Amino acid sequence: MRIAVIGSSGKLGSVVTKQALDRGIEVKGFQRSADTPDERVELVRKSLFDVTREDISDCDVLISAFGSGFRADPAINHQAFLKYIELNEGLDRHLIAIGGAGSLYTDETHTLLSYEAPEHPEFLREISRNIKLGIDELKKTTNIKWTVVCPSAFFDESGSLTGNYVIGTEGHLLYNSAGKSRVTYPDLADAMLKIALEDTYQKQVVTVLTV
Repeated sequence: MRIAVIGSSGKLGSVVTKQALDRGIEVKGFQRSADTPDERVELVRKSLFDVTREDISDCDVLISAFGSGFRADPAINHQAFLKYIELNEGLDRHLIAIGGAGSLYTDETHTLLSYEAPEHPEFLREISRNIKLGIDELKKTTNIKWTVVCPSAFFDESGSLTGNYVIGTEGHLLYNSAGKSRVTYPDLADAMLKIALEDTYQKQVVTVLTV
């Protein structure tokens, strides 16, 4: 298998890339700047919005770890999903894109989206809303094989790979036995690669919870 990773040197993308390489998967990494810390990566210095269909024509899977950051126009998160559609429409390649916890419902009643809840961080609200708009655009497509993987409410950058996680498909946040909605970066990366390797959860928005 050969995968393209958007944002291959970022916080999540670098974890996805290392895990993929350690599994013997070929990685074509796209990043705007900086050298790759792993010489096994075929590096392409392009941001998401500069990538072309030709750039990834030799890849079986496109994993996007794109994140706008907190200072960019939040609308770029919506535009990212339009770019995914442009890159993958009409192809058999599996698109696996990072989503956001804010675009999930707060609980199983599905009455309130997380980004609409009073406790949702204000600085994330517009980012989350635009991710949800992007996901809605992806849901309208009929000729793309896609999966959106959303983290839990607390995306733990310092956490380790436990392998003890669940993948939820119901569209709402999940909580562990301690009442925490948390996932580590390595566990979420592992879940993305598991989905890629098994070619599962097509046309679904899922979330990952470290148990």
